Amino acid sequence: MERKITAHETSADSQRGQSLVLVALMIIGLVGFVGLAVDVGFVFARRAQLTAAVDAAALAGATEVVGPGGIGSANTRALQYLHSNGVPADVTYGTFFSDAPPPDLIGVQTYVITVTWPVDLYFLRVLGRDHVNLTRSATAAYFPLADIYASRRVEDGALTTSNQSVFGPHICTGYGDPVSPAPDHNPQWGVQQGVYHYRIMIPPDYPSNILRVELFDPDSINQSQNSHAVAHTDVAINAGMPPVEQRQCGNTSRQSACLINTNEVNLPDVLPEQINLWWFVRIDENRGSGSPPGNGNCGQPGSYDVEYNTRTLYSLFYYARRPDGTIERIPLAQYTGQTDDPAQDYDKVNNTAFADHHTDMQWTAPGGRAIYDQLAAVPTDCGSNNGGYSVPGTGDGGNPEREGATGRCYIPGAPEQPLYSPPNPGNGFEIDLNVYNNILTDETTGSRYIYLDVQTIWGASENGFEVWAGPPNYTGNVSANVNVRNVQIVNEPGIHNSKGATVFGMGRLPMNSNYNNRVSIPLIYVGPEFAGETIYVSMFDPDAGAKPPIDFYFDSIPFADYHITYGEANDPDGRCFDGGNSYDNECNNHWVTPDFIVPIPDLTNDPICQVDPDNNLDICTPFYGGRLMARYKGGQNDTYSWRIILTGLPYLIH
Repeated sequence: MERKITAHETSADSQRGQSLVLVALMIIGLVGFVGLAVDVGFVFARRAQLTAAVDAAALAGATEVVGPGGIGSANTRALQYLHSNGVPADVTYGTFFSDAPPPDLIGVQTYVITVTWPVDLYFLRVLGRDHVNLTRSATAAYFPLADIYASRRVEDGALTTSNQSVFGPHICTGYGDPVSPAPDHNPQWGVQQGVYHYRIMIPPDYPSNILRVELFDPDSINQSQNSHAVAHTDVAINAGMPPVEQRQCGNTSRQSACLINTNEVNLPDVLPEQINLWWFVRIDENRGSGSPPGNGNCGQPGSYDVEYNTRTLYSLFYYARRPDGTIERIPLAQYTGQTDDPAQDYDKVNNTAFADHHTDMQWTAPGGRAIYDQLAAVPTDCGSNNGGYSVPGTGDGGNPEREGATGRCYIPGAPEQPLYSPPNPGNGFEIDLNVYNNILTDETTGSRYIYLDVQTIWGASENGFEVWAGPPNYTGNVSANVNVRNVQIVNEPGIHNSKGATVFGMGRLPMNSNYNNRVSIPLIYVGPEFAGETIYVSMFDPDAGAKPPIDFYFDSIPFADYHITYGEANDPDGRCFDGGNSYDNECNNHWVTPDFIVPIPDLTNDPICQVDPDNNLDICTPFYGGRLMARYKGGQNDTYSWRIILTGLPYLIH
């Protein structure tokens, strides 16, 4: 009996010992699972924190990339946001910031950062894991380019106080063009790579299936005639001026521009839109130094020399979205302006003469339908996708790309028969929107955009030009001649209207001032969603009689209620465009730096708006959208450039 009891007790003790081992093992396992849960939960919390921090940092940095500080300022701002979101300094110091790539096809700037955070573990150290690396990347996108109105008369296209202007690649930047001169004598060339970018907005309610894009004076040819019969507007005639009078250029040199003052500006109580200010005779300038086409220095030949004239390429295209979501550039048409130099121009005949397109002082849509008084057929460049490149009657032995009595177009290397596509409605710079029905559409506004690149490819001279877009229904009654058209537009308001189509320079605009008085210039439209944001404006090379101060204001807010003025006295921040009438061309060949800063007003709940709103207008003024205007005294024939950046809301794309 005793032995049985002993055996039973021994068995129970053994089972209790085994249970203790099992319980101990279970406790260890339970602690392991608890530790795993704690560490995994901690890692997930850190991952969420890192994701939020990196996203915020990318968004903050994206808006800085296009500013004066570039990628350096973007990285600094991103670091600040990482710190403020709890990412330790020893982690952020090891952060990888990508170089900001150039803007994409439609001008979107991206900014990418990648952060790796070694997160310490606690319970899992017993398993040999001290930490786990968490990596998060974020890509933010930002569209900083402001759409700058290409003309103060974008609706009717009348030419008045200014026009576009570019120089050839073989000249200095000191004449006012910071983009076109070639890179070997232009350190700024890489920013735009010699190209000015425009886009033409087609609103959703545009009434025509045809968008006609017109170029004014796309050549660099100057006529020699100085005496002209100037026709006056009805307003001037009714005020006692003669219907027509003979007037003379003040500058008779064929190398220089000539705008004859009509004296209609002296009529009482009239606005520039109600009269015709100028009779345009010459709008280009023959410039160049050294042997043709120029050696990159400033200068001009001893007399008018077509070998220095500038060839300008106008390229029309649009963007379409592929099925995979990527964007594709679709070329439409090209036109190369003539120079009067048979060695350079298309449609040359035996290298001694050429078929003149007669575009000097004329409006034209290359390859499109002819205006009733158009002087000659204006073809697009050979092979343009939208046709319009044939020139009947140029004669055999002419331009090898376009020859024969039928004006057929020979495409080098093409196995097919020579192509024939004469200028006609819907061809060339007339775009049939029913045919090109895959144009990328802005999902927010419903607007479509056609793009125009302007690039000088030869020469040193100045090429003044202008761009207008709209329906083609005026070609039978509105003149191709700039002066006749200007008078017609003044006499019959509405005779020539873009119906909402608007030409914009994308972020930069090359200008030539035709007016030496103070004038208000519409720069950009700012929507109400930008209230409280900031506009950065700069000018390149304002001289030749240009004078500060410069006022910035919105046409939707009374000037007395809100405006920003720079340059009345010495600028405390060192801007060169200052000192009022004492200004003496200190901005020659320079950008105005730092940029003019224009806060967009916003009505906030700040208590100071109840106490002292007059001294806090930027946060105490309601803003419902409007055009940003600039008012200053322009210099006669001063070539300069605008650069405008509108801050807005970046967005994450990855």
